[in-house]
Amino acid sequence: MSYPASRILAATRSELAEPTDAELLARFVNDRDAGAFELLVWRHAGLVLRACKGVLGDHHAAEDAAQAVFLALARQAPTVGAWDR
Repeated sequence: MSYPASRILAATRSELAEPTDAELLARFVNDRDAGAFELLVWRHAGLVLRACKGVLGDHHAAEDAAQAVFLALARQAPTVGAWDR
């Protein structure tokens, strides 16, 4: 019996799924998991940098602002999403 590749991928996707941003943030907050925070930065750094560059119009200022965004996230991580609880 053969299975189409899409069915095999769908069946294994849940096993290979990466953690959500919420799960990563929870690991950072609860376990101080630096790797989880690093993955969040890796996932979103490009978007944040592009947004900062679009607003500021200067690449160097945008890099500083993007770093500030992630520093603020690290400091305020326990309160992110608190309104949902």
